Amino acid sequence: MKILALLSLLCSSIALGQQLHSVQLPTAVNYQENLNIHLGSNTNPQGNTLALNNFYLTQNNQAIFPVMGEFQFSRYPKEQWETALLKMKASGIQVIGFYTFWIHHEAVQGTFNFEGNNNLKRFLQLIKKHQLQAVVRIGPWVHGETRNGGFPDWFVKKYQKGGFDRVFTDGKIQPEVETFYKAIAKQLQGFYFKEGGPIIGVQLDNEVRSNGPESWGYHYYLVLKKAALKAGIDVPYYFVTGWPGTGIPDTETIPLWGGYPAAPWTGNSKPLAPNKLYTFVTDRRDQTIGNDILQYDAMNSTPLYKHPFLTVELGGGIQNTYHRRPIIAPKDLMGIAYTRLGVGANMLGYYIYHGVQHPLSPFGYGTQESKGSVFPYPNDYPIISYDFQAPISESGFTQPSYNYFKQLHLFVQSYGAYLAPMLAVIPADSPTEPTNTTDLRYAIRYQKESGFIFYNNYARHQELVAHPETVFEIKTSATTQRIPLEGSIDIPKNTMGSIPFQYPISENIMLTYALAQPVTLLPKEKLWIYSPLEGVPAEFVLNSDNIADIKTNGTVTKLEKHYVVKELTPGKNCTVEITSKDGNTYTLLVLNEAEALNSYVFETAKGQQFIICDQSLWYDAVADEFHTQTTETTTDIYAFPELKKRGKALKKQTSEGFLSHYQIQLSKVAVPQISFKEITDTPAYTSYLSNLRNTTPSRPAYATQLTEDLHGKRYVLEFPQQLPKGISDLKIVLQYQGNTAALYANDVIIEDDYYNGTAKTMSYQRIQQHEAENYTLEITPLLPEHLPYLEPEVSTTFTQTQPALLLNITTIPVYEFTF
Repeated sequence: MKILALLSLLCSSIALGQQLHSVQLPTAVNYQENLNIHLGSNTNPQGNTLALNNFYLTQNNQAIFPVMGEFQFSRYPKEQWETALLKMKASGIQVIGFYTFWIHHEAVQGTFNFEGNNNLKRFLQLIKKHQLQAVVRIGPWVHGETRNGGFPDWFVKKYQKGGFDRVFTDGKIQPEVETFYKAIAKQLQGFYFKEGGPIIGVQLDNEVRSNGPESWGYHYYLVLKKAALKAGIDVPYYFVTGWPGTGIPDTETIPLWGGYPAAPWTGNSKPLAPNKLYTFVTDRRDQTIGNDILQYDAMNSTPLYKHPFLTVELGGGIQNTYHRRPIIAPKDLMGIAYTRLGVGANMLGYYIYHGVQHPLSPFGYGTQESKGSVFPYPNDYPIISYDFQAPISESGFTQPSYNYFKQLHLFVQSYGAYLAPMLAVIPADSPTEPTNTTDLRYAIRYQKESGFIFYNNYARHQELVAHPETVFEIKTSATTQRIPLEGSIDIPKNTMGSIPFQYPISENIMLTYALAQPVTLLPKEKLWIYSPLEGVPAEFVLNSDNIADIKTNGTVTKLEKHYVVKELTPGKNCTVEITSKDGNTYTLLVLNEAEALNSYVFETAKGQQFIICDQSLWYDAVADEFHTQTTETTTDIYAFPELKKRGKALKKQTSEGFLSHYQIQLSKVAVPQISFKEITDTPAYTSYLSNLRNTTPSRPAYATQLTEDLHGKRYVLEFPQQLPKGISDLKIVLQYQGNTAALYANDVIIEDDYYNGTAKTMSYQRIQQHEAENYTLEITPLLPEHLPYLEPEVSTTFTQTQPALLLNITTIPVYEFTF
């Protein structure tokens, strides 16, 4: 081990210009194991028991940190459910959340439909097959941007007096609700946790105003739980949303929380106010959720929460409404996830994680929320698209945020049980007002002497300042830890990260701190994987007491009782090998940012498999097969340990570091193109534009059926009859300008989009399932007056000259490979 001598003495003083953030941590964490919460049957046949305390959920009295993603099966083709679930699992989703839409299952009173895409049992079978868990959101009202909030039309017409009524009279629900619960319960039989199944919880209704024992919502929840139990819905956890009210039945239900980067349901097209969730604010309510219909009561002080902080609706993206069309970047989502982790969240639950599409009703109308439902709702959503800009699109393709979520979930999977018991401390100098753009936003989670510093220097549509020369001083009853030991950290703007401190790599090797982002760990391989904090040089400081040797391609400096490792060049060859005095070797692998984003960890029969791949990758444990979905004929895969099996097209290459290198080499195939021809009746279109008087229509002008009434430019699209051998699908990228775009198969709508400045992507295979004789695209005009909200960078100059125009259709081949 080469050690560079340092003549300077370790000093905790702060140099001129440095920003000191000194935090005194409390001495004790107040765990409350007996919360007197009435759980359902919470032990399975294998003897595993689920429970909770006031900090976290538990399995067999050990902390767990679930990651949940919403995937609504009845809005997605059943043939693709399995691949969708495996893609979600590959990105770290462990629990599948989903609504059971009453309007889908009982469109006609007394006739229940659990066939085809409504086959709830089949969906649960796949969840169980792939060792996932489920939280079933059973309504009866769910919202979910659904017609009538999910109530069937017949029920609304029979009972409701307004669009958001729960039909709760004299402390009773209607018998049809109980019948619906019984029908759902019948489908859930055999899948309960107590039966060895995947269902660990249900959510009752959604967004009910429960303001304590004197409120109707409080008693509504109690009656719903009683009805669920009567129907046989027996699960460990009975969840409700914690918003918008101030008090749920806290011994009968467990609150779930949410937070979104934008609020497209807001009833105007003006820029939104700064979002408080980009600060480490401890109020668990995102008061912008549903602010088109919900009102939030003020709390007199910061609430003392009885239950752990569990989320169900952190934005996996956001949907466009007709009047507001945001574009969501990955950091818009990550910033909120980091702050929620920092203030104590111990379950990350996302809405939506996999984009879906609204089915048409058996009567031909759309089942999306709109102003045209039985009782008008505040927003017009696309008739079909519910893409949500989610990590996995409505067409099944991964989107840019997928890898960001995956990297975050690798951290949670590896460190969740360690993180969950940690108390959240919000330092006094960490701002909680979103208008404060100058002070560093940070929080600390810790237990005993160990913990993480979470910081977030990013906020959507805000310019936060950089924080050069930052120093953290963490004080406990026993020690004072300066981070860094010497000098300072320059935290750039538009970045976020977590800094572990006093982390025990083993019983006798202590990582004093790391200026690097923990990615994942493979404990059996004694391997810890990190990536640099964005804009911050990687640095590792280790207690020297039990270290015999350190080997690295960086530098090692002895500084009092510490070894300081720095000057690292992150990449697949960048390692820090630590040999303890008892002869054990522990390895830190420091990947660059792109490699960390492209990292996967799979649990296989042979143990943990670490892989770096820049294409979509998933693992089927039942078949013991890896699958890749790639847009390139050549794809590199780096693996540790080495892969035990591989197909003929997977060629072994020269290893990089201890990572085995493979390359998928597929034959190039001519990529089919999609032709289009304009068929607009020009005089009719010109007349229509003239009648609009330069004003965008106040509501969408297209419908579920294509008629002779012209509302835009029309094009005939010609698709190839079949794909050439070797191509499994085509990404169809529709580049257009206009207000809306809708694709019709034999004059029935199958795809649509609200223009927000980005292209519309579709799947060839999904379109071909319709086996139509003709496909027609209609683009309605976007005009200068009465524009929807669009991002500032989206140009609308075309509204003056070409308000509706198909620019181009490009195709990207999708290859699949199994090994």
